[in-house]
Amino acid sequence: MQVSRDASNQLAIDPNATERLSSLARSNPKEAIRQVASQFEAILLNQMMASMRSNGFDGEEDSSELGTYRGMLDQQMVNAMVQGGGTGLAEMLARQIEGVARIDRTATPAASSGMLPLPALPATAAKAIRQYAEAAGTAAPAPAPAPVAIPTERQAFVSTLLPHAAAAAERLGVAPELLVGHAALESGWGSRSIRHPDGRESYNLFGIKAGGSWRGESVATLTTEYVDGKARKQVESFRSYPSLQAAFDDYAKLLEGSSRYQRALNQGDDAQGFAVALQQGGYATDPAYARKLAGVAQSLLSR
Repeated sequence: MQVSRDASNQLAIDPNATERLSSLARSNPKEAIRQVASQFEAILLNQMMASMRSNGFDGEEDSSELGTYRGMLDQQMVNAMVQGGGTGLAEMLARQIEGVARIDRTATPAASSGMLPLPALPATAAKAIRQYAEAAGTAAPAPAPAPVAIPTERQAFVSTLLPHAAAAAERLGVAPELLVGHAALESGWGSRSIRHPDGRESYNLFGIKAGGSWRGESVATLTTEYVDGKARKQVESFRSYPSLQAAFDDYAKLLEGSSRYQRALNQGDDAQGFAVALQQGGYATDPAYARKLAGVAQSLLSR
């Protein structure tokens, strides 16, 4: 790998190198990638040198000053090795980064350098390279998933939610229709979906509140709670999810991880047993909750 003359003449300790590299990434991303790859290789070789130095001979006594200058000399030696062709690691890293960054490059067969092809990078290294490419502005970030509208027409509501309910239902040991029925009851078949002030959908179809342990996004909205059997309107904070699938996953996690809802698990298609177990676990304050939930879920099982 060829590196610019300026880079080859730099000292091992250069406080301005990062600033120059950042500027180069904007003007010539391919050259910046090649220099970064060389620096990765230099770091690895420098660690190898440091490891060898740490195994000193018996009776060898060095002052801290001598150790400092020896370390600087070792780093300059490593830089010289890298600029002279190195081990081939920098070439492989540069190809990986350019591939992630979608920068065209004329392929250079490994045989032309007299070296065997190196193995593919592990996932952790590939992730680090991808993060560098994005930070350098050479790779476009992955597009966010398109938002899915929650239908308010009943058949469309069921058809949209059933595929997302399947995995969560399997985890809980119940029919997916029971979960869709629960979502229908809590959201009024999608007509009372919880939204952010800007209109964004929270996908919170199960009325799960954002307690002190919740670390995700939340949204406050007016809801009905029953105190001593009497309905009362009040504002509560609810969890917000990035997608329907995330909502079903969190719902399953809630029921699985709480001792209050263990009786609701593995109910199969027993809508009544599932509904009663949720109410007895304190899922809702409405005294008629189990009857309402069982009725909606059973209607879906009977379709």
